[in-house]
Amino acid sequence: SIDKPSRRRRLPHHPPPTRLLATFVLRLTSMPDLTTATDEAKAKRRMEIEAKLSDLRLQQAKETEQKAAYFGEHAGITCDGCGVAIIGYRYKCKDCSNHDVCENCYDTHLSGRVNNSLGKQVISNKVEDHRFALHKDKGFTPLVKKAPGLTEAKSARVKPNDPCSCGSNKKFKKCCGAGKAA
Repeated sequence: SIDKPSRRRRLPHHPPPTRLLATFVLRLTSMPDLTTATDEAKAKRRMEIEAKLSDLRLQQAKETEQKAAYFGEHAGITCDGCGVAIIGYRYKCKDCSNHDVCENCYDTHLSGRVNNSLGKQVISNKVEDHRFALHKDKGFTPLVKKAPGLTEAKSARVKPNDPCSCGSNKKFKKCCGAGKAA
């Protein structure tokens, strides 16, 4: 019996691992420093995101503060959608003569339906015919108290020894403040 020569597959030639590592290190050291450029780009992007986030938080705080001024009991006003006395936010239609809804019925309106279950008045059932806005009138009683210092800036009190604001270069107590009790 004649032995057949074994057919071994030849593997492609790969350089030894130490040589690969040396080549990789050589290429890295010859390249410009990309890590600092990417770090700088990341830091710049992070700063942009933080600025946008702080602006958004400030805007949300202002909106919350403004909405708090409309949150309360609206005496004698009932919701045209559900018939309940409005306590909370009152939304008045800018297009209809007398159409008020509570917050729940306003949310229903935003979802695409007009709620007029009471039938007190004839109103359009088309959503596009109504434009609601927050509203308060004389009978309004707020339920949220304003936090001191957040909503109003204190006016600077003029002290007696401060220069007078009229431009006379005199002290306030000797000029415009003369005769006023300090």
